[in-house]
Amino acid sequence: MIFNKDYFEKVFDKESPWGYSTSEYEKKKYLRQLEAIVRCCREPKNILEVGCAEGIHTAMIAQAFPGARILCVDIATQAIERAKKTCDCFKNVELMEGDIIELFSRGKLPSHKFDVIVQSECLYYLFPTLLFRMDLVSYLRGMARTLTDEGIFVTSNGINAVTRNVMGIYYLILKRYCAPVFSAQYREWNEYRNKHVTYDLRVFRKVNRRERIQEPELAAQAP
Repeated sequence: MIFNKDYFEKVFDKESPWGYSTSEYEKKKYLRQLEAIVRCCREPKNILEVGCAEGIHTAMIAQAFPGARILCVDIATQAIERAKKTCDCFKNVELMEGDIIELFSRGKLPSHKFDVIVQSECLYYLFPTLLFRMDLVSYLRGMARTLTDEGIFVTSNGINAVTRNVMGIYYLILKRYCAPVFSAQYREWNEYRNKHVTYDLRVFRKVNRRERIQEPELAAQAP
């Protein structure tokens, strides 16, 4: 199945389709991502959020880093319109409607680079399209090129029988361009899905191609 713009426009026909605004599960996950950013990049100046949806995490990022310029991208028009309302009070947030595959792979993002790129719970949605287009490597290479020297890529994704192998492929390729510096996995109750859900949290730091890729220097595990 290809998860394209039409798919996500239908998803956002429903108000708060994943319950982001009320979910304690999502809030805890977002807070962990913010903690990872602070740990690995204390004072970022430019942050890119990929797949901002309704802007719930965006608002948390903007509040946590008021001195940073934050660019948020989503493919769905309805998502961007809702994110504008969510983030209306934050002057450091810019919202952009667009296909991140095109923006990364074709170099169509604004010219400045980012200290932090956050891509939470959407990498596996891109996988069928990237595989079909044979763009998987160019996408991750484009993402890495968009990072500043020593910039970090923060990603969190649900792990299950379907996504485990998909994410393993992403992480393997990503190590060509970035060093893994944080790896954690959590299993918690998701009130929206009404079951326990496992998700990971990974941080990768851009490195010079000549540098040797090290194993994660930090690791965590939660029940």
